[in-house]
Amino acid sequence: MKKISSSKTVWTSFLVDFGDILLNVIVMLITGSVVMLAEAFEGLSDLVASGLLLIGLKMSKRRPNKQHPFGHGKALFFWTLISAIIILVFGAGLSIYFGVQRFLHPEEIEKIWLAYIALFISIVTNGYALSLSSRRLLNNEKISKFFSIFLTTAHVETKNTFILDFTGTSSAVLGLIALLLYQLIGVQYFDAVGAILIGIIAGVSSLLLIWGVKDYLIGKTASTAIEQDIRQAALNVQEVYKIEALQTMYIGSEKLLVHLNIHLKLNKGNDLVAITEKVKQSIQKTVPIVYSIQIETQMQ
Repeated sequence: MKKISSSKTVWTSFLVDFGDILLNVIVMLITGSVVMLAEAFEGLSDLVASGLLLIGLKMSKRRPNKQHPFGHGKALFFWTLISAIIILVFGAGLSIYFGVQRFLHPEEIEKIWLAYIALFISIVTNGYALSLSSRRLLNNEKISKFFSIFLTTAHVETKNTFILDFTGTSSAVLGLIALLLYQLIGVQYFDAVGAILIGIIAGVSSLLLIWGVKDYLIGKTASTAIEQDIRQAALNVQEVYKIEALQTMYIGSEKLLVHLNIHLKLNKGNDLVAITEKVKQSIQKTVPIVYSIQIETQMQ
């Protein structure tokens, strides 16, 4: 299966959100449904969030310089945080506000069938974007491992895109259910309830984004499994006697900084520089996300 790039997942989400906004605004103006207004707010906040992720993704690929010797990888974490705040304020806040206003002052929806069509299109398009981000996260692993992969993955931008796509899909499904209940039961309040639920989903998604990125901003370490792989890769070099200390920190999406203190057993004629380089190559071959390695050595 062809590997899906991070840029493709983010761009797909961006274009889907752009299409959602145009469609939902037009349908909202025709029908007067606050569910469609909430969908427009949710799409707009997701569009801005996806755009900020694209900015962060581009900035994170800048080359290291004197002021940023380890690169600009953490720019992605910063822009993710900003996008989450925008979703919380606009996507969640405005949807809930207008939903409450419609609950207090219910109105009849005109040409509701247009809203059904728009929501069905949103489910399909957001569902496609969701499938891309899901497949990139799984990377040919079994679906049963998805939850553990989601919690530990270093694909920060894809994880965030997955949350945005899931929010868009679930919001459209909830909106569709709310409008079906509105028409079948004949209770106008369901239009308002649908908008409020869409706002709540957007709010929960924004909090998930904030929670997921905060540790990376502070300086998150690699998982126990990855650190064990790094230790074993270093010990695979014959001259390495013991690992005295290992420290890791993510400095970008799939970019890991490693500080290693190793105990060497050297024979006469061994080249310390060559051995150190061998250790680095062994680690980066075993754990490709290792971006930079600093090694301190002790002699037996």
